[in-house]
Amino acid sequence: MVRETPPEAGTLLLVGHNPGLEELILALAGDALDDALDRIRVKYPTSALAVLAWRGTSWRALAPGAALLTAVTVPRGGPR
Repeated sequence: MVRETPPEAGTLLLVGHNPGLEELILALAGDALDDALDRIRVKYPTSALAVLAWRGTSWRALAPGAALLTAVTVPRGGPR
C-alpha cells in the first residue's frame, strides 16, 4: 500500500493494528532518535503514534531500514 502512494504525497498517515503496524515500523526504521526504536521493540501500545522520516522521492523506493524513527507518542496513562 505504501509503495502505491503517488509521489506527490509528501506525508503519509497509516492507521492499523498490531502486530502488522509494529512490524512495519520495525522494518522501515533503520535508526531512531533517542531510545525510540528500543521502545518499539519492547512494546508498541494501543493508540501509540510513531513518526518516521524518509528523504526519498518516490514511495516505490522506500525500502526496509531506509527511514528514521523520530518520535513515539503514547496516550496519557499508557505504558511509556
